[in-house]
Amino acid sequence: MTSFLRRRFWLILGLCIALAAVILILMPGEKTLGWIIKIVYLHGALSRAGMVGLWAAGIAGVVYLIRPRPALARWTAALLLCGWGYWVAHFIVSIPATRLTWGPWVAWGEPRVTMTLQVLVAGLVVIVITRLLKDARFTAAAAILLAVALAFLVGRTGVLRHPLDPIGSSPSTLFRLVYLLLLIPVVGSMFLIAWRLAQGKAADSAPITATEDSAGAS
Repeated sequence: MTSFLRRRFWLILGLCIALAAVILILMPGEKTLGWIIKIVYLHGALSRAGMVGLWAAGIAGVVYLIRPRPALARWTAALLLCGWGYWVAHFIVSIPATRLTWGPWVAWGEPRVTMTLQVLVAGLVVIVITRLLKDARFTAAAAILLAVALAFLVGRTGVLRHPLDPIGSSPSTLFRLVYLLLLIPVVGSMFLIAWRLAQGKAADSAPITATEDSAGAS
């Protein structure tokens, strides 16, 4: 299975991107937002993928601290990077969505925007420090703290103009179904890239100390 994914990585990743694009192209416009709803849906899917990646990194970090293994350390670092990358992508996509729906490019006074930027900056700091220290235990602990902070912020952050759950609370079964279908290739691509990072050259530079690597091998 691993060799198959390695040989077909770019093909599978391309299929995920193509499937997401087809879903967005074919989905109908919304009565109020029209075709802009497609950007909103992509923004939401990238946001979910980012959250899943960061939470998965935290879970991998917990498992690593309990049972240290080099593979778990690589997965923790890879998921941390991919989750943060998709979180950044969701913020970038939110810029045109905000412009087309509300007027400004960035709604600075919106609590959800503030929360997004807080997680973005915190994630960047964590990634930079873990790359500099190259210590698996520190990376695991940092990933756990970031995942907990994200869950806390998501749970406590209110809204002003931004709907709390515009897709989940939509009365349209079709739009909810389309969103679920969109999540499959988007979240799948996030895990696929994380796998590639954990298996490829990026795994060699993952924050694993020599003593922990030898301990895991034994």
